[in-house]
Amino acid sequence: MPRDGSLRIEFRRHLRDAQWTSIETGLTEGGVPDSEYMFKGGIGGWIEHKKTETNTIKFQPLQIGWLSRRARLGGRCFVAIRFKKDFLYLYHGGQAASLQDTGLCTAGSLGVWNGGVAKWDWDEIRKILTQT
Repeated sequence: MPRDGSLRIEFRRHLRDAQWTSIETGLTEGGVPDSEYMFKGGIGGWIEHKKTETNTIKFQPLQIGWLSRRARLGGRCFVAIRFKKDFLYLYHGGQAASLQDTGLCTAGSLGVWNGGVAKWDWDEIRKILTQT
């Protein structure tokens, strides 16, 4: 399974009504999340995709900085974490530093889904990503 737990692919596959752009900026600007999205009506945001087999979440320092600043400025940014194979945790991007410090927990998450990709509530995930 890829480093991002195939989340980039799964978000595109299950949220087809959005335009998705994969971001790889290692040589230009560090810390920018993996994906940018745009739904109808100009509702867009950013998602950093992570995968873990344990409670530990690792970020690069620039990732925490980027997500924290974007959140402080009022931008939509999220961290989606695939835990083991069947769980998806979704957090506000401003929580990246605390996620790295304390690890996965349901408290403070925007949602937790289990049972594998086919059972994750993609309508609920869409609502979270597009809340104004």
